[in-house]
Amino acid sequence: MIKVVNVSKVFRTGKKEIRALNDVSFELEKGKIGALVGHNGAGKTTLIKILSTLIIPDSGDAFVNGYSVTKQEKEVRRNIGTMMVSERAFYFRLSGLDNLVFFGIIQGLSRSEAKRRAEELLELVGLSEWKNVQYMKYSTGMQRKLALARALILDPPVILLDEPTLGMDVVSSRDFRSLIKIISKEKTILLTSHNMKEVEDLADKIIVLKRGNVIAQGSKEEILSRLGKVKVIVAKNVPKGLDKYVIGYNNGTFILRVPQDENVEGEVLREEKPTLEDVFVYLMGEEMDSTRNRSGRGGWWRRWGE
Repeated sequence: MIKVVNVSKVFRTGKKEIRALNDVSFELEKGKIGALVGHNGAGKTTLIKILSTLIIPDSGDAFVNGYSVTKQEKEVRRNIGTMMVSERAFYFRLSGLDNLVFFGIIQGLSRSEAKRRAEELLELVGLSEWKNVQYMKYSTGMQRKLALARALILDPPVILLDEPTLGMDVVSSRDFRSLIKIISKEKTILLTSHNMKEVEDLADKIIVLKRGNVIAQGSKEEILSRLGKVKVIVAKNVPKGLDKYVIGYNNGTFILRVPQDENVEGEVLREEKPTLEDVFVYLMGEEMDSTRNRSGRGGWWRRWGE
């Protein structure tokens, strides 16, 4: 299991302070999949790094299978497997098999045990036919699968995945989600993602971060209950502050998905239950508007999963 208790973290660059996490608390039960979601810079990766013992929190603590990340780092590392989106994970000229064997050995396995485990994991992630091919020739999807295999090399009870399907095509992403579901039967998994469809498909618990604060957490059903029905509206003008709800533009009119209680002049095409994307946009509020303004596009978040 994972337990985060009042964790805060501030980064300082010169005179500037960036509060990455502010009094964050949540629990994830054994055998469950949790998802950290939030805009860029919300603190998701910082929290994963704290749970990985790569960063020390300024205050608070977190526990992995009962071990403290601030006081029992070695025990925590024995209980986790990590897959970080920003890391250079492998040696380009080594094969997938040789890479896994190497990382198994440096983590304490004998050569024979490392090879046996590597062969098993390559079979699990669907890379057996490519095991003797150099890593540099792997596609993005294959690289991510090998990274997952490396996270599992010691068979840890807890897996931490930072944007695991980033850069994958639709088919590879779907295959990877299937892998995570298989693994989750015996593991506790915490992942970060910008893909709401992925979160909806995988997560037993969702933790929403905004500027380092937890603004919502719970099951998919509990998160969806934060918003009533949504209206799909065709309008000639977008009221101030509602730009974040724009999902399309056609022949001089805007298409919006707005909360039921928002007053927008236009033709209501239909009312329906909200998706996680709808709730996310609603919860992010001005955060979505500022990002949209920087990008110069409306409805940018709709393209996250493409």
